[in-house]
Order: sequence, then C-alpha cells, then structure tokens
Amino acid sequence: MAGGTEYWPVVDLADLLDVLDLAEIAPGRFRARNVTSTLPTTLGSQTLAQAVVAAERTVPGMAVQSLHGVFPRGGYADREVDVDVEVVQSGRALATVQLSFRQEGREHARVLAMLSVEEPDFLAHHAVLPPDVPGPQDCADLPCALLPWEVKTLGGAAALALDLAGPPSLDVWMRCGKAPDLPVLSRAMLAHGSEGFLGPAALRPYPQAEISRRGGRGKSAMLTQTITFHRPFTVHDWLLLRCESPFAGSGRMYTQTRIYTAAGELVASVEAHGLMRAQDVEPGQLGVSR
Repeated sequence: MAGGTEYWPVVDLADLLDVLDLAEIAPGRFRARNVTSTLPTTLGSQTLAQAVVAAERTVPGMAVQSLHGVFPRGGYADREVDVDVEVVQSGRALATVQLSFRQEGREHARVLAMLSVEEPDFLAHHAVLPPDVPGPQDCADLPCALLPWEVKTLGGAAALALDLAGPPSLDVWMRCGKAPDLPVLSRAMLAHGSEGFLGPAALRPYPQAEISRRGGRGKSAMLTQTITFHRPFTVHDWLLLRCESPFAGSGRMYTQTRIYTAAGELVASVEAHGLMRAQDVEPGQLGVSR
C-alpha cells in the first residue's frame, strides 16, 4: 500500500446519513443504531455526529456551538444505542445539554454540548491561513475510508507512506456534495470527519522501521474530543483541516485541528486526546483498564 490508508475503518455515506436520522422514542430520549464499519466497536466520530443532531433536536432554534465528548468504554457496533439528553440549562441565547450513550444500560460515551443562537460580532478576528498553503486544486486524492466523500492532501496517499517520516502535522481538504445541504448535517459530518487524522498526524515523525523497533503499533482509541464551531459553513464547499500533534507520550497522542474555508475563514477548532500503545504493552502496565 502506498500510504498509511489502513488507519481508517470503512464507512458508507448513505449508512452514515441513516444513523444520523435519530428516532425519538420519548421526550429527551432517542434510539439509534451504529454505522456499519470494519470495526466491531462504535466509532467515536459517529457518536459526536449523533450528539450534534440529538442536541439540536432537543433545543430547537439553537445550533451546537461546542461539544466535549468523553469515551470511557468501547460500544458495540452491532447493538442499538439509547441516547438520553438532559437539558442542564436553557435561556434566550444559550443552552447546555448533557448526552449519555448507553447500550443495555451500559454507558460508553458522554457528551456535554453548548448551543447558541446566532449573535452579532462585538470583536472579530481569527487565525490567518498562510498564503502558501496548497489549495485543493494543488492536492491529490487521499483514500480515507472513514470519510466517504472527497478528501485531498498534498501528495495524496504517498504523504502517509509508512516508510517516510515528516513533521507531526497534516493539511487535509474535504468536501461532500452528496449529503443534504443542511447546517445541522454539516456540523455533524464535520464532527465525524475531524477525528480521523489524530493518529496519522501523531505517527508522521516515525517511519515503519522505527514503529517496529518500538514494539509495533498496537491498540489506539479516542479518549476525549472537543469541537468548537465558530462560524456557519457547509460541507458542500471545500474545508481545510490543519492538523498538528504537539504532544505524544505516555501511551497517549494529542492533536489540535483548525478548520478553514477555501477563502481562509476559520470556522471550527478541534482538540483530541487519544490512546496509542505498542503491541506488546498490556493495559495494566499503563495503569488503565480500557
């Protein structure tokens, strides 16, 4: 394989859109299924996407402004999920909800989301996109099975070649013109799409020979993820994910991602904290049970 494209499980777009169509079975309670993928466990990215939809259906008239997800256990991909939504606070401009994802009474994820109405600017500035960042027209396709839409990066799949090393950063363009152009779906799909480059960015400085010398890549999983939506956007247009891993160590990896439009406007920011162990490290050696 030319690049490290085996990082990602396979997801189908129609299937992802279907699992975002949550069934409301009681006030503040939804039932959903998990996206079908090549993994036996629930995808944290899909959970965050469902949290966006459930939160905005619970508090109509507001949009998710930020959400923080914690994934203490792995869910089962082949079982339905109950999503319980508790409204912590709801006012004229802001609301806060807590979402619990459970299967047969066992909680595997919890998300705290803040929603907001749109307000006028008082102050207005944002991080500037450097002018030398290659645009989507300058990039090649990056096969990313987790994201069933257009994904591009400079050099394409070769940018993640397992025998190469580079800085712990990655610029990725994505867009999806086949999904309904709805703001809530754009937020949900960006939430799903923002997780996939945590591992690739953290691993970039280490060629395969070095990974093997360190014991080989073992288990990896998302532990926490925070997403803040700054401005409205649509996934029908190109979005740039500027991913950087400023820290990896102690069996963990950490990534910060800024998301820009093609015009250079910052529309969202992401922080993610994940688990990554060598193949020969047992969970007890790190003092955790996951």
